[in-house]
Amino acid sequence: MGETQIAMRRAAGSADVDRVRALMLEYGEYLAANPAGAASICLSGYEEELAGLPAPYVAPGGLLLALADGEAAGCVALKPLKPMGVAAETAGASKGEGGGGALELKRLWVRPAFRGLRLGHRLMQAAIDHARAARASAIYLDTVPAAMPEANRLYAAMGFARTERYNDNPVADVVFFQLRLDSGSEPRVVRESASTTF
Repeated sequence: MGETQIAMRRAAGSADVDRVRALMLEYGEYLAANPAGAASICLSGYEEELAGLPAPYVAPGGLLLALADGEAAGCVALKPLKPMGVAAETAGASKGEGGGGALELKRLWVRPAFRGLRLGHRLMQAAIDHARAARASAIYLDTVPAAMPEANRLYAAMGFARTERYNDNPVADVVFFQLRLDSGSEPRVVRESASTTF
């Protein structure tokens, strides 16, 4: 039997969006069934989010899909963040124009049957590459370490560092991470552009 063929791509078209929707549904079911996740993660509005895909993960963000031998195996999503305290004329990057705005990483998920192929790492690298290509200044994420310890180890391995709160996520024990992508200035303080579900 040959080596598994892995492909990473931005979800394009309704078929890919449906694949991502199915993966995100599994992600939500995992969190709801996880003792730490059930106690700590707020998934209010998640059904509406799934129904509305690809929003809010639109340019300069996006939905990224991992395929293993052609089968949907994992996903990750990026969405633009609105900068706070920035003059309107400099805030264009948060409106889909690219060039200096920050992105938020959400919904990292690899199907259990495909674990062991380093798909989580590959998806994270694809997300970072996407953000760099969009000229984003930083990637932010919020997480509850007890609910997804493997993901949190991966964030640290990929260079994410703890940062101050950037949204109004009300769940207990939530922590905030940032990966700076620009080498010049500090990333702007940002606020989520949509709901704060994990």
